[in-house]
Amino acid sequence: MPATINVRPDGVGVITMDSPPVNSLGTDLVLSFKQEFPKLVNDPKVKAIVVTGKGNMFCGGAEITEFAIMVAMGPEKMKENNPVAALSEMMDMIDASPKTVVAALNGPALGGGGEVSLACHYRVASPKSSVGFPEVKLGLLPGAQGTQRLPRVAPLPTAMQMILQGNPLNAQAAKKNGIVDHVASKDLMEEAADWALNHPPAPISKREVHKTNRFMVAAGGLESGLNSAVNAAPLMIAPRSIIKCFEAACSNKSFREGLQVEMEEFQKLVFSVESAALRHLFLSERLAQKVPGVDEKPLPLKKIGILGAGLMGGGIAMCFIQKGVPVVLKDAKQEWLDGGVKKIDSLWAGRLKKGKLTKEKYQQYHSLLKPTLDFADFQDVDMVIEAVPEIMDLKKQCFLDIEKNTKPDCLICTNTSGLNIDDIAAVLKDPSRVMGTHFFSPANVMQLLENVRTSKSSIKTLSTGMQMAKIISKKAVMVGNCDGFVGNRMLAPYAGEAKMVAEEGATIEQIDKAATTFGMAMGPMALGDLVGLELFWKQRQAAGDMNKQTKTYYGPYELSDWLCEKGRFGLKTPDPSIKANGRGVFIHQGRDKYVDPEVVAKMEEIRKAKGVTARKVSDEEICERMFFSMINEGFKILEEGFVARSSDIDIVYIYGYGFPPSKGGPMFYAENYVGFKKILERLKVYDAQAKERFTKNKAYLPIDYFVPSKLLEACAAKEGTKVFPGQTLIDVVLKDFKKSNPGPGPFSKL
Repeated sequence: MPATINVRPDGVGVITMDSPPVNSLGTDLVLSFKQEFPKLVNDPKVKAIVVTGKGNMFCGGAEITEFAIMVAMGPEKMKENNPVAALSEMMDMIDASPKTVVAALNGPALGGGGEVSLACHYRVASPKSSVGFPEVKLGLLPGAQGTQRLPRVAPLPTAMQMILQGNPLNAQAAKKNGIVDHVASKDLMEEAADWALNHPPAPISKREVHKTNRFMVAAGGLESGLNSAVNAAPLMIAPRSIIKCFEAACSNKSFREGLQVEMEEFQKLVFSVESAALRHLFLSERLAQKVPGVDEKPLPLKKIGILGAGLMGGGIAMCFIQKGVPVVLKDAKQEWLDGGVKKIDSLWAGRLKKGKLTKEKYQQYHSLLKPTLDFADFQDVDMVIEAVPEIMDLKKQCFLDIEKNTKPDCLICTNTSGLNIDDIAAVLKDPSRVMGTHFFSPANVMQLLENVRTSKSSIKTLSTGMQMAKIISKKAVMVGNCDGFVGNRMLAPYAGEAKMVAEEGATIEQIDKAATTFGMAMGPMALGDLVGLELFWKQRQAAGDMNKQTKTYYGPYELSDWLCEKGRFGLKTPDPSIKANGRGVFIHQGRDKYVDPEVVAKMEEIRKAKGVTARKVSDEEICERMFFSMINEGFKILEEGFVARSSDIDIVYIYGYGFPPSKGGPMFYAENYVGFKKILERLKVYDAQAKERFTKNKAYLPIDYFVPSKLLEACAAKEGTKVFPGQTLIDVVLKDFKKSNPGPGPFSKL
């Protein structure tokens, strides 16, 4: 049973939550608990009760998958059969026990688990346990009495930090803040039982909120906390609901009246599209790890080789070393190698100086790093990740050199962001040991990893690549080997339209503000300066065609080419003559930036040369052209079979490109915020405008990214169709679409 009971010789009854892997509060566990707990209360041999969890987890909170079922019921049906109300009844049962109830926190008590602990009269914690309320990260609030219980035991600033920001406290911090009563020094269960036998019942529901908390509310403390939360995540609605619950807890309302406010606010949030988006991402992360057809046991990764000690290679090396995996870091010249090691050391030394890294750990990190100029030092590594410049011939030669100096089962991976990996792998005797590992810069910070499946990659190679991502705590998505993979391919039309609307009359500032108001971490123009404007300029130069367009870059090129010819690539090119630490579209001075006046003048010159008269462009048009073209490309990637599911695209954009989490990713946004029919309608309008532009004005290059995806058209035709909880209509339509429209990608056949 999910909840089991036993009675110790000393008369302490123990009820254990047992619902692997995290003892989540699904319906089965809640019903079982409500059935078993009264047996301990009514047993005359039981003197006191201890609540704990099986294994190393007290309780991981609510069963997230059940929220989709809850929403599918609809608000009215939920009033009749509210699963959260059942959980609240469980809390009341614990709270009302005439026998002392102690929570023995054997591990993390998160979300609903934290609420279970607060329903108990006391909390005794193991030193490694923690208490947290991460619901805000799912667009929710603690809906099983947590918002009313926590302010009755903890200082209001702590309660706000835990619930508004979702930050957990370790056992000692929880004790210091009144949440935990005792931290066990020896045997947790023995000390919890002893506490239960020697303390009277003390339900939190009967306690008054401390006067200090009430005073802070009266003095505007909640408004300050709300402002901080809104500044951190301006599109989130949960913080405002949490504040209402805290107000109720710290007012003259009774505990029961406060619970009523909590339930009203919880129901409002659980039916919101913002919460649906965040729950979608939570489940999508786990789904991305289940790659269709990849079911073999991965190879062990005990030692890693990195080729290229630059910014990317050094960052990748740090990822492994910080997880305890030895790294051999190779470069071609001593000065390049020394520079890379110096950069790595400066980052670790900075953390050491700030007290975020111990001296022992700092020394351990260095002991795991072996810099070298010799390929022979790769002879015993299990995987080599190549991170050299994006030059095809260079990468092919590197692969041959790696092959000569590694064991036959060593995986050879490339960090290319857009070159054809099948072409690189073709030089090897065994291309099945090759896959792409597209890290994002800086690799030691960015969470996303695009693992790229080539036409020859073995299942063992792919499963090892996914396991590698787990080892270094990356959010990995398996994608197919197409131009730009998923992320950069979808970014190309977005960036292309940002440049196009600028030529038509939108200001640089307006374009970036439209994107950040939408919720992007930064605007497309600022992103160009950050990444470097020269990347695609150099690629077109190498190809000998400055008008070349691919799936990873589109024109118009006049402004960016002019900047690159002047050596202004963005943040990486300082200009001491104007005291700028970077110069591109913007002049960067310290943390401030402003549009270069020369860029504004050059844009006028470009318009004049092309015969374009500047017009007013609305923010709505800017966003539609940038984001709808991006979404359309996502549909094309799906229909071609270069990604398994729509949620994988959402993960790429949330963790790699700064898409707002509250919008769930581009594909979730398309389905749940805008609607397929509207996107299809607007794409047709913009496609017609684009065709008219490049057919009538030969100064413009042809584009096809507004041509509607066939899969999008199929989804628009099915819009409004009900799908099972947890499914997306895109994926339901895609399943049938692939049967009659097989694409070239690997996932079209899986």
